[in-house]
Amino acid sequence: MSNTTKWDRLSEASLFVALVALGVGLRLYFRDLPNFAPVAALALFSGYLFRGWLTALSVPLAVMAISDYFIGGYAWQVTVVVYASLALPVALRGVVRRWMSLKHNGLKSALTATAGLVTCALGSSLIFYLTTNMACWIWFDTDHTASGLLHNYLSALPFYRYTVAGDLLFAFGLFGVHAFWAQGARHFAAAPALVPLPVRERASGNKS
Repeated sequence: MSNTTKWDRLSEASLFVALVALGVGLRLYFRDLPNFAPVAALALFSGYLFRGWLTALSVPLAVMAISDYFIGGYAWQVTVVVYASLALPVALRGVVRRWMSLKHNGLKSALTATAGLVTCALGSSLIFYLTTNMACWIWFDTDHTASGLLHNYLSALPFYRYTVAGDLLFAFGLFGVHAFWAQGARHFAAAPALVPLPVRERASGNKS
């Protein structure tokens, strides 16, 4: 194993542990604010940063599992839906990598990156809102009609605003720190830049 490969693996493992620790700490700290959490934003960031799907998916799932140990969980049906909906933003990795490329500078590139991040963060919030409230309606609501479902969604709107606020704030925080670090490393080579780790297909010349 080359020194470069060892360094890549060590960097990936260190980043994984740091992101999980950060996510658990923030979720526990903001536990009194309903649905205000960094998990979906971490899923977006992990999908962007890590080369492997499994590693990226493991970040939000590990954050949820560890923090739920202290906070408490839900009925298993809702737990499955909650975990799946918070891990789903990893699937947006291709979109995020295209829009958040640091290879181009300028106002247009910055606006494109901002619009892309806002779109992905809001999409993550909407997915969580729709799927989790649908799950609650299916398994725990007694009014299984269209009006009952609508009532369920309307009742959850006050919580949805916290979801949106958290996803936007934490997404901009994570990607903002990443961009600042990467751009700074271009001018000051003292610290390695946090760039998306190369995919395993690197030997064939392909990039994700």
